[in-house]
Order: sequence, then structure tokens, then C-alpha cells
Amino acid sequence: MKKEFCIMPKSPYYAIERFYGSERHEVFEGRTSNREKSIKDGLVIFLSPDQHRNSKTSIHQDPRNPKWVEVKKIAQKRWQEYYSKTTEDFIKRYGKSYI
Repeated sequence: MKKEFCIMPKSPYYAIERFYGSERHEVFEGRTSNREKSIKDGLVIFLSPDQHRNSKTSIHQDPRNPKWVEVKKIAQKRWQEYYSKTTEDFIKRYGKSYI
């Protein structure tokens, strides 16, 4: 499998590399260009289909679940560290702060 650019730290909530049957999730998705920015910036995670979209507690069906809210916080903090940027820089790029 092709390795994808990912700057996310290891976490019990998600994988940082593709695994058999996994689905890529762009941490900052939506109808804006945030999906493409997430891919370019390495803010992607890999989830099982149940974690991603199939179950009632999946990231797409229950985005307000504290676990998934925490993933956005982790991603913002990592982006700011990796790219040596500020919260204001993050807001300019992604529209709002999650921390």
C-alpha cells in the first residue's frame, strides 16, 4: 500500500498509516476546500469502516462525540507545531480554532 503523508501523532483513536480495510478520513473535511487542505497538510487519519461511517458512533454519524472533537484538537495542535504557526494562522487556513 502507498504510504500517505500524515503528520498526526499516534493515538488510540485512529491509525496514522493505512491498514487492510481502512478508510482515509480528512480531519478537516466539509463542503469547503478544507478536505484538500487536510490532505496537503498531512491531517489525515485511517479508520475502520465502522469508526469512519458505518456505526452510530462513527466520526461522520456522531461528529460531536468527545473522541472525535479531541481528534480535531490534536490535529490543530500538531499542525501548529509542525508548521511553526499560530492559532491565528490556523484560523486563516481552516476557518476556526478547535482549541
